[in-house]
Amino acid sequence: MIIKLLLILTLSIIFFQDIKERMVWVFLLPSFAILGGLLYFWQSNSDVFLVTILINLAIVGVLMLVNFLVAKFIFKKILFKEALGIGDLLFFIAFALSFPTLAFLNFFIFSLIFSFLVHQLVLLISKRKGNRSQKHSRVPLAGLMAFFLIGVYSAHWTGLFNNLYLM
Repeated sequence: MIIKLLLILTLSIIFFQDIKERMVWVFLLPSFAILGGLLYFWQSNSDVFLVTILINLAIVGVLMLVNFLVAKFIFKKILFKEALGIGDLLFFIAFALSFPTLAFLNFFIFSLIFSFLVHQLVLLISKRKGNRSQKHSRVPLAGLMAFFLIGVYSAHWTGLFNNLYLM
């Protein structure tokens, strides 16, 4: 129970910090990795855990390679200065350690879609209010994904979603 509370607290702080400051304390990301990884490890055996997190990390690696190539050659931007934050990458890695591969892919994709839709809504609202600050142009990706995961974990722990680690 303490691990679950610490995980929700960690994800909540990531959410609020990223929304407010567009950056996250670096110790929160390994905390998420350890807490999420522990919960997953306790639900699986060590061989399955190791294989699935290696697959998940390989998926994150491929995504980062694609992001790097798109940022460099299409958008002419530097990946970790203009296109994606280091905190986002660290969040992706922590995310990869927390779920079996199918669940990781499912939650990762839907959290990206959720983040995109929420960010578009915020842009629309700020545009209508005439507030066009630089802060609203950058996506608090790790924070919005953390908020999504709070919902995923909460749904699992309240019994609304039973198959979190069985995918």
